[in-house]
Amino acid sequence: MTQPFFPPQFFILLGIDIFLGGSIVTVTFDDHFPTGLPYVMDIGAAVGFLQLVMIPQYLTGFPTVMEFYYSSAYAVIAVLAVLGSNLYLLFVRRKTMLAGVFAIAATLPSILVVAYFISAYTSSVTVSLPILPFLGWTAVWGAFVGASAILVIAMVIIRMGRRGNAEA
Repeated sequence: MTQPFFPPQFFILLGIDIFLGGSIVTVTFDDHFPTGLPYVMDIGAAVGFLQLVMIPQYLTGFPTVMEFYYSSAYAVIAVLAVLGSNLYLLFVRRKTMLAGVFAIAATLPSILVVAYFISAYTSSVTVSLPILPFLGWTAVWGAFVGASAILVIAMVIIRMGRRGNAEA
């Protein structure tokens, strides 16, 4: 069994980042999301920070595999919160264009990053999980560049649509 190149608590840090990023996005597009959603995302990030503070006291006797499950579950919950925000845009608000942009700019990259790091961790440590393919950095960077390009294209299309409505 080889040593992983990062501790399992890294997934909690990753989840905190995803919660805070989701909070920033929902604040930026506050017209399209419920008023309390950014605060829920901030509370999720605060819970993750408290977990980081408490882990050395309570999880010292547990094996690394249990720490991995505990920490990766938090990261997956953070991704599910972003996915839930995306589904809210799609099904409740019926904003398909904005939901598509949100999916490509926020949801897909967060899913790929968490999947990459879980795959990297499970490839270096013996953990009983279903077989996960190893995602290389090219897949993560490709998703980031593709999401950025689609976000810019969508912003141009939305801007052109507003300009057309203003002239009419």
